[in-house]
Amino acid sequence: MPRPVAPCARRIASQRGSEPVIHFVLDGRTVVTDEGHTVLAACREHGISLPTLCHLEGLSTVASCRLCLVEVDSLPRPVPACATAVWEGMRVTTRSARLAQHRRSVVALLFANGDHVCAACPASGCCELQDLAQLLGVDHVDLELPRRARPVDASRSRFLLDPGRCVLCTRCVRACAEIEGARTLGLAGRGARTRLVTDGGERWGDSPTCTDCGRCAAVCPTGALLETATAAQGLAARSRPRRTPARAQPAPPPLAAGEPGDRARLATVWLGGCSGCHMSLLDLDEALLALASRVDLVYSPLTDAPELPPEVDVCLVEGAVATAGDEAELRGARERARVLVALGDCACFGNVTAMRDAVGGAPAVLRRAWRAPAGVDAELPALLDRVRPVAELVPIDLFLPGCPPGPGLIRAALEELAAGRLPALAGQAHFG
Repeated sequence: MPRPVAPCARRIASQRGSEPVIHFVLDGRTVVTDEGHTVLAACREHGISLPTLCHLEGLSTVASCRLCLVEVDSLPRPVPACATAVWEGMRVTTRSARLAQHRRSVVALLFANGDHVCAACPASGCCELQDLAQLLGVDHVDLELPRRARPVDASRSRFLLDPGRCVLCTRCVRACAEIEGARTLGLAGRGARTRLVTDGGERWGDSPTCTDCGRCAAVCPTGALLETATAAQGLAARSRPRRTPARAQPAPPPLAAGEPGDRARLATVWLGGCSGCHMSLLDLDEALLALASRVDLVYSPLTDAPELPPEVDVCLVEGAVATAGDEAELRGARERARVLVALGDCACFGNVTAMRDAVGGAPAVLRRAWRAPAGVDAELPALLDRVRPVAELVPIDLFLPGCPPGPGLIRAALEELAAGRLPALAGQAHFG
C-alpha cells in the first residue's frame, strides 16, 4: 500500500522534478525534502517554526543554543534540528511536553545567567530572547545563579559590548570571521566564566583588527552588541525587525457586573520596585469603576488601610524582595491570600531592583548611595545580601511579567480571578 503524502509535499515534489528527495515523517505527516537538508530547513520548508538563537542563515552551524532540539524515533535523546540531516524514513517530532519544558528551561537559564533587564535595554521590543520568552511562556525566573560584575566595553567610538546581555550564541564571532574576515571577536574562559572578548581580551577601542563594519551588531539577537547611537536612542534606532509581536494583547472581554455579595477581596503589596505596576493598574481608567462591582480593594498603597486583613482572595505583589521588611511583608501576604500574583518584572525575576547585585552586595550599595559605611543609619531597612524574585521565597499562583504589565493584561487577569478562575495568559505576557 502506498504511504500517504501530505498535499504540500506532493506540490513540492512535483516542482523538484528528478532531484533526489527524501521522504520522512514530520509531526505525523509524510513529507519530502531535498537530500542533504537539515531537519530545521525541512521544518521551515513545510511551515513548522522551531525556536533558535545560535542559527542564522549564511553562517556556519554550531548547534550551541539547544533550543531547536527535536525527537527522532530511532535515537535515544533529542538532537539539534539545525545540525541533523534528514534521512529516508526518519520520524521527527518537533512538539512534545518534554521538548516544551526543555526549551523553557534553556530560556530561563539564559535570563538567570545574564543581566537581562528588559526595561533598561535599548533592544527591548526587538530582542529575540525576549520574544522567545513570550513564545514559550517563560513568565518568571526563579533560578539562583551567582551574579557577577560584567563591565561594559564602550571604548569603541561606534559600538559597545555589554557582556551581561550576551547569550554566547557566537553569531557575531562567526559573522566577523566568515563574512568580514577580521576575526576580532572570540570567546575566552571556560564553563560559567566563558565570555565574549575582542582580540583575545583587549579593549575593543584598542583593536587593530576591527573594521567597524557593524556586522556583529547586526546579527546579535539581544542587546549585547549595539551601535552607540542605538544605545543612546533606544528602540527607535533599532532597525532590525522583531520576530513576534510581543506587545500585542487581545482586548479583554466586557466586565459583567456581579452581585454585591460576590465581590472578591483584593489586596496589593509594594515591595522593592518603582510603583510603575500600580500606576498601570490605575491606567485601567474607567474600567476601574466596572471592576469595583466585582472586587473590594481591602489593602493597597493606594488606600488608607493600615494593615493587610487576615484573609484576602487575591493579592498582587509588585517589586522584588530587597530588604528584610520586604521578605516579612511577602510571607505575610502568602499566608493571608488565596491567590498570590507576581505583578511585573521585578517580582517575576528581579529586573531593575536586582541590578544592585552586580556592584558588590548590600554594603557596596550603601556606600555608593549614601557615601557612608553600611548600617550607620538605623532608619534604613536591612538590605538582604541579594535581591530575590518573589518565587524564590514563597509559592506564586500567577505571574504577570512586564515593566510594567499593560493595563489590558492586568484587567484580563483580574476579571478571571474575580470569577474564580486562574487566567490562562500564555503568549500574552512578556518581559519588558
